[in-house]
Amino acid sequence: MVLTTAFVLHVLSGALWTGATLYVVYATLPRATDGTLGRDAFVDAAHRLLMVTRWTGVVLPATGAYMIWRLYTPLEALATTGRGRAVLAMLSLWGVMNGLVELGVLRMRREVDPEVGWGRYMAEGFPIDALDGVGRTPGSARLAAVARPYLLASAGLAVLLLVDAALLAGGVPV
Repeated sequence: MVLTTAFVLHVLSGALWTGATLYVVYATLPRATDGTLGRDAFVDAAHRLLMVTRWTGVVLPATGAYMIWRLYTPLEALATTGRGRAVLAMLSLWGVMNGLVELGVLRMRREVDPEVGWGRYMAEGFPIDALDGVGRTPGSARLAAVARPYLLASAGLAVLLLVDAALLAGGVPV
């Protein structure tokens, strides 16, 4: 029962995270880039993606570690089997994708507040109210431009992550 719960939480969290990433890149980034999406709406979308990334950054490793413990013992199976290597690839994709979302949103935040430190950024993210009280703030096109390479790369990794997950779910020996 615990293993099944771990699978459900893992898949739901992964679907939410990859879906949110792909939505922000597909639906909001192009409109922010061309200026048809307002700055506040784009900042809100990026902040929400960041919060989903952080929430799933707790759930995915916790459930994933439990599943590895239950399904890949001895741990050598991770390095010696195709399915184990697919799990390690998933872990790597997750880590890089997490970092790219964080860096993209941090770059956006520093466009508005160049003095924001890592600790404050980690505590706050990039809420809309961070735009208040700041002198001349950049528009959505500028914010999208600084985040674009990070968000596009994270979307590409999201697709690879979904392919990897499908291979594992389908029982394909990879």
